[in-house]
Amino acid sequence: MPVDFLRPWLLLLLPLALLPLLPKPADSFAYSFVDWLPRDPLGSAIDHARRLCALLAMAGIVIGLAGPGRSHVQAMRTSSAAEILILMDRSASMDAVMSKTPVSEPSGQSKNAVARHALEHFVAVRPDDRLAFMMFGISPILAVPFTADHRIIDAALDGTGIGRGMPDTRLDRGLIAAIRQFDGRAYAARRTIVLVSDGGANLDAAAREAIRSGLARNRIALYFVYLRSGVYSPDLTKPASADDHSEEAELHRFFQGLATPYRLYQAEDAAAMAAAMAEIDKQHSTPLSFSERLPRQDDSAFCFAAALLASALLLALRGVQVRSWT
Repeated sequence: MPVDFLRPWLLLLLPLALLPLLPKPADSFAYSFVDWLPRDPLGSAIDHARRLCALLAMAGIVIGLAGPGRSHVQAMRTSSAAEILILMDRSASMDAVMSKTPVSEPSGQSKNAVARHALEHFVAVRPDDRLAFMMFGISPILAVPFTADHRIIDAALDGTGIGRGMPDTRLDRGLIAAIRQFDGRAYAARRTIVLVSDGGANLDAAAREAIRSGLARNRIALYFVYLRSGVYSPDLTKPASADDHSEEAELHRFFQGLATPYRLYQAEDAAAMAAAMAEIDKQHSTPLSFSERLPRQDDSAFCFAAALLASALLLALRGVQVRSWT
């Protein structure tokens, strides 16, 4: 990268570094006949080295004071970190007990609790990610914007276990709001929205276009963790029939037609939910190379270090210099 200076006007003092090259009367000794002096190649080399060290010391100080550095520096990084937004359904249906059978066990965990525990483990095993957490019901609620402090994410996840869920599910509003969280952010790592819900949605044309264009614009991968509610919910892992017009099937078909990456993870119990999150973690474990813009790099320290080294050599050479002849 080209070098720039914070105080370029100080470079006008650089000609002063040539002063050590000028002869000084104090360096001359009185002798009756100069031709009688023996040749002293070692002394001449030391004198040249002394003058060069003085020149380098003065030049290093002047250039260092001018503040040399490099702006607009970019570095290539390799990391498995990602920007992941967790979009969690917080409707009342998530408070129901999660069960594979039509009869729910009274001692079973709610779908909210199962999802919460799996997400907490997912956050714990990915310490380098930048995460955001959003809930949706009637309206989307941004609980935590993108942050590297995962303790805030853990606290927000714990908060989902308090109180009851919202009476309605507007998945379209939640997904569109989640996509907007990526708008205006510089693309520094792979981006993912993890949608955790037990239902679907009938999306109108405007919502479909907003979701499709937003995912493509921000280059976001969508992972749908579908919490199936026993036999009463459609099985999205089976080939969908044309006459299946359930909200879950319609939503899955729309996601499959996206131009951006999409994957479905269907979970019917806590083990399946944990396996789904482990698979998502595995999908983001591949190292990714990206360019990172760095702050201005200040190189004045190198100039001062060179000036210090030259000054030390100058003092050492001055110690072997002959002051006078007796």
